[in-house]
Amino acid sequence: MSDEQRNLWVYGIVPADASLEEIERRSDRLPKVEVVEAGDLAAIVGDAPEEDAKATRDQALAHARVLEAAVADTSVVPFRFGIIVGADDEIATELIEPRRDEFKQLLDRVDGRVQMVLKVYYDEDTVLREIVDSDEEVKQLREAMKETPEEATRDVRVQIGERVNNALEERRQRDSAEIAEQLKGVSVAGTAEGLEKEFMVVNAPFLVERDKLEEFEEAVDGFAQERQDRMHFRLLGPMPAYNFIDVEEPAWA
Repeated sequence: MSDEQRNLWVYGIVPADASLEEIERRSDRLPKVEVVEAGDLAAIVGDAPEEDAKATRDQALAHARVLEAAVADTSVVPFRFGIIVGADDEIATELIEPRRDEFKQLLDRVDGRVQMVLKVYYDEDTVLREIVDSDEEVKQLREAMKETPEEATRDVRVQIGERVNNALEERRQRDSAEIAEQLKGVSVAGTAEGLEKEFMVVNAPFLVERDKLEEFEEAVDGFAQERQDRMHFRLLGPMPAYNFIDVEEPAWA
């Protein structure tokens, strides 16, 4: 294929002198990529997929994996999924040069920092049992239902459901605030994403200094051990600072 016909998929921007050893180590598990330099900046690029494959799950996963491998070694300005340019010379003239100052500012903002995403879920049976055991009115309503025909319990069931949902939300707010507060000392900033499931407690990206990454992971592991009977913890990363790259002064939300 000639240069004129070649389309390049753009993963992100890095310093031109960046080491990308982790990408090389994972080369058998990643799409083939190259680094196109333009002065003191460079773009990580690879051949774009066929048009009908652009939005596939595999390509989305590959996009994230390349960026996560890159951030293991250097600061990265991640590009959103699906950015394509033409031949190599367009990387400098059409992609980097018009936004050079902005890219440099963004790289400075995330220098020495990575994103970690914490996902915490309640153990459903445990938290429901806690709510019922601590609410005398719910217990009384449940007992009353045992002696009432099922068709006559609709209003009672609705009432119980509302009380349980309210209690669940109160616990979620309390527990998520406690977790965030205890992680402030080992992170630069944190924010909250939408909850993915009914019994999810936390879905939170954190901006963490590289030299505090182990401390952050140990703190999360400590919380997970303390709460293992009622919560399940999942920590993702390190990854580029997706949720903080456009925030001028990352802070706690």
